[in-house]
Amino acid sequence: MDNIVKTGEYYIGKRFNGLRAYHLERRNDLASQNENTIQKSDASRVSKKKRKSSSWMTSLRFRWISQISFFILTIYVGWMFYLFVRYCETGGATVYVTRSPGVEAFLPIGAFMGLKYFLGTGKVDPLHPAGFVIFASILLTSFLFQRGFCSWICPAGTISEWVWRFGDWIKSKFNKGVRYWAEAFPVKLTCGLSMISTPIVALMLLDVISFVSFGSPNMKFIYPFMIAAIVIPFALPRKIWQARVEDSIARAWKYSIFAFFAVTILIKMPVQQLEMMFTNVPFMKVADVRMLKFFTNMSMLAIIILSVIVVFSIFSKNYWCRYFCPYGAMIGILGWASAFRIVRNKKTCIDCSKCTIACPVHIEVEKKNVVYNVECLGCYDCVDSCPVDDTLDMKLLGYKKKIHYAVYAGFVVGLFVVFMNTARVTGYWYNNVSLQEYMERISDLDNPKYEHKQGEFAVE
Repeated sequence: MDNIVKTGEYYIGKRFNGLRAYHLERRNDLASQNENTIQKSDASRVSKKKRKSSSWMTSLRFRWISQISFFILTIYVGWMFYLFVRYCETGGATVYVTRSPGVEAFLPIGAFMGLKYFLGTGKVDPLHPAGFVIFASILLTSFLFQRGFCSWICPAGTISEWVWRFGDWIKSKFNKGVRYWAEAFPVKLTCGLSMISTPIVALMLLDVISFVSFGSPNMKFIYPFMIAAIVIPFALPRKIWQARVEDSIARAWKYSIFAFFAVTILIKMPVQQLEMMFTNVPFMKVADVRMLKFFTNMSMLAIIILSVIVVFSIFSKNYWCRYFCPYGAMIGILGWASAFRIVRNKKTCIDCSKCTIACPVHIEVEKKNVVYNVECLGCYDCVDSCPVDDTLDMKLLGYKKKIHYAVYAGFVVGLFVVFMNTARVTGYWYNNVSLQEYMERISDLDNPKYEHKQGEFAVE
C-alpha cells in the first residue's frame, strides 16, 4: 500500500514539475516576445528618425547657412567701412563708398548708452542709431527666442563654434590625460582669474574702490590673495573642487562685466550727461573709427590676449561666449522669459545620452523634461542627435506641436532683419554726422581730444 502511495506521489510530483516547467517556459517565451516587440518598436522609432535625418539638410547645416551668410555680411560691412575711412584719411583720393552703419554693432558700450538715452528721453542716439537698433533687436530676439541670436546670427559665436569644432578634431588625436588637461586648463585659469576680477568689479559697483585705487601702494597686500586664487583650481582635489563649481565661478566673469556696464551706464549715468556727450564730446563722433584702428593697429598686449582666447577656444567649447561675452550674459538672462524651450518626452526617451554629449554648452539635457538654462543656445544640436522620433524637440510651451528648426530660424533671423529694414525706412539707421565732418575729424584723429582715459573725455 505504501509503495502504491509513493508511486502516486512520484507521478503527481513529476506531472506538477512538468506543468510548472511548461508554464515557466511559456512565461519566458512571452517575456522574450514582449521584449522583442519593444526593441522592434524602439528600432522602428530610431530607424524612422534616422530616415528623416538621412537627407542632406539638417538643422546643423541649415544653421551653418545662416551663420555663414551673416559672417560674410559682417566682413562686407567691415570692408566697406574701412574703404570709407581710407577715403576720409586721403582727403578723397581713393574710391568713395558710403559709410556702413552696421559697423556700429561693434560698439557695445555705445549701445548701452543708446539704450539709456532712449529709456530716458524716448529719442534714438543721433550718433549711433544703427547700433541702438541692432542692440534693441538683440534684446527683443533674446526675450522671445532665448539665445537664438548667438547660434544663428552672431559672427563672434560663429567663429567660436568653428574653432571648437576644429579643436574636437585635434583633441581626438590626444590620449586621455592630455585631452583632460587641454580641456581643463583654460577653465581652471579662467576660474582663478574670475575669483580676482569678480570681487573687484563688485567693489567698484559699490563705490568702495575705483580705477585710481589700482595705483595705490596698498595693492601689494592683495597680491598673495590673487596668487592663491589662481592656484586653488589647480591645487584642490576634484572631490573637493568639482568641475561644476569651477565652471560656475569662471562664468561669473561675464556676468560681472555685464553688471559693470549695466549699473554704470543704465543706472548711474544721468541722461543729461549722455545728451552732453552726444553733442560735445568729439570722441563719440569717431568711436567707430577708433574701434577700426584698434583692429588694424593692435598693440602687442591686444594680440597676446586675442591669441590666448583663440587657443583656449580650440580646447574649451565656446570659450569666449561662455566665460567673457557680456552680451551672452545679458541675452541668457533675458532668454529665461522665452516660451520656446527644448522639451524631452521621458516616456519615449531611451537614455542614450546623445543629447547631452551633443550639447555645446554642457547642459545635461537627458535629465531635464524642459530645458531651462541661461546657456541654452537654441542651436538644435541636441534635437538633431536624438535617435528617437518625437522625443526631443523645440516647442512653444503650452503648444504641443514641435517647432521645426527652419521655423525657429525664420523667427530669429526674420525679426532681426525686419528690425534693420524698419529702421532704414523710418530714418533711424543713419547718423547726423556729415561726410565733410567725418573727413575733418578723421584727418585729425591723432589729436588728444579724440582719446579717452578711464571714462574721461575731452569736451568741445
